[in-house]
Amino acid sequence: MSGVDVSKDQKEKQLHTCELCMNTVVHSFGHFQEQIAHLKRENAKLHGELENAKEEQKEQKRILKKKIRALEKKVAERYK
Repeated sequence: MSGVDVSKDQKEKQLHTCELCMNTVVHSFGHFQEQIAHLKRENAKLHGELENAKEEQKEQKRILKKKIRALEKKVAERYK
């Protein structure tokens, strides 16, 4: 050979290490996919809550404008 003798045990250890690494990568990838899915669901939920808050704010603003107009009318009638 070329002066380098690789025993069968070393090859098996390398294969085992590679298999272990691959399993770790696959496990990590699956875990990251779960986290991404969870974050996407959370993001969608937060967007929904934000839209609800915007709608509530618009409604409150509309009600306050209506009350202000009523008060302005009342004050104007009082000081005629």
